[in-house]
Amino acid sequence: MNTNLGLILKNLGLVGLDLLVIPFIFVALLTYLNRDTKKFLANGLGVNSELYLGFIGIFLHELSHLLMAVLFGHRIDQVRLLKRPHPHQLGADGNPDLALGYVNHTWNRRNWYQTTGNLFIGIAPIFGCALVLLGLTALLIPSLFSGMLTLVADPFNLDWNGFVAALGGDNHPFVRWLIMILLSLNISIGGFDLSAADFANSRIGLIGFVTVIVVVTVFLTMGNIATGYLRVITTAVILLALILGYALLVSLLTNLVVRLAFQIKVH
Repeated sequence: MNTNLGLILKNLGLVGLDLLVIPFIFVALLTYLNRDTKKFLANGLGVNSELYLGFIGIFLHELSHLLMAVLFGHRIDQVRLLKRPHPHQLGADGNPDLALGYVNHTWNRRNWYQTTGNLFIGIAPIFGCALVLLGLTALLIPSLFSGMLTLVADPFNLDWNGFVAALGGDNHPFVRWLIMILLSLNISIGGFDLSAADFANSRIGLIGFVTVIVVVTVFLTMGNIATGYLRVITTAVILLALILGYALLVSLLTNLVVRLAFQIKVH
């Protein structure tokens, strides 16, 4: 049994960075950018513009919530994966009905599994939309997808030369890139914006999740079998960071274009 405290703390730090810090940074940045873009669109073109420009992302956002809620055994009360907002009508909360979709669910607060599931349900759209973007990359731009897999073949020694070499063999028609960019825009605008309720829901399950990863990491480290576990987690997070980095770039460019367009319109 390995009782090296330094190694245990090192592995806990790596897992915490992979599973908590890096995802949170992307979640926060994507939410801020896309929420800001939606605000400009709503003010300039009306609330329906969010639906028209981000309907795929909205659908994936709510579907991700729904799938995770079912997985964690929550009771599904009401679902609308896509809807038109009605700002002149009041919603169930007494405020104007601006919702573009919703998944209302309840859970047994004495059930640890269901309670912890709230973390995954709350942040599910980030990972659901990221997986769809990853799938679209594999389908439309396979050289880029191949480069990403080459890059993370050894997650602790990233193969950037192999990544660049794979991109150098890109001979896909321009129309594929155009389709990829248009779909990415729609998914980014509509899918990556977590609401205040999503964040509140996630906090409910955070303690349970942290407890699990601490116990598992310490147990595997003490048993000298943490290497494969750490490799899988690191590989997954690097792939996630690559695709979310792409989504972040798309979101940033979209935000800048929307801001510039409305600045020109105002003047």
